[in-house]
Amino acid sequence: MNRASVTCQRVGATRSVVASVRPQRAQRLCVVAATATDDEKIIKKLKGKVVSTKMDKTLVVRVTRTVAHPKYGKRFQKTKNFYAHDEENKAKEGDIVVVEAMRPMSKTKRWNLLSIVEEA
Repeated sequence: MNRASVTCQRVGATRSVVASVRPQRAQRLCVVAATATDDEKIIKKLKGKVVSTKMDKTLVVRVTRTVAHPKYGKRFQKTKNFYAHDEENKAKEGDIVVVEAMRPMSKTKRWNLLSIVEEA
C-alpha cells in the first residue's frame, strides 16, 4: 500500500518597513513525501484521450487538467500531449486511456499504455 505524508509550513511572513512596498502574504509550502515498500514502486499514471494512432505501436494521448490563475484565481484548462507505447495497437482515436511512466523508448516516448477505460 502506498503511503504519503504531507508537511506544511508558513514561509515568507515578513512585513515591509517602507510604506510604498506592499507587504507580502505568507505562503504555505507543502511537501508530499511518498513512501513505498521494497516490492512496489510508485509509478506515475495519466488519464487522457487518444488523439492520434497514425504511428506504428505509438499513440498520442492528450491530457487535460484544470488549473487556477496564480493571481486572479480564474480556472482554465491546460492540455498537453504525451506519446505512449501501444505494443498491440489496441487503442483507437477517441478512446479514453490510462498510461503509465516507463523508461524512455525514444526521444519523445516515455509512457506505456496501461488500459483502455472507455472506447470511442
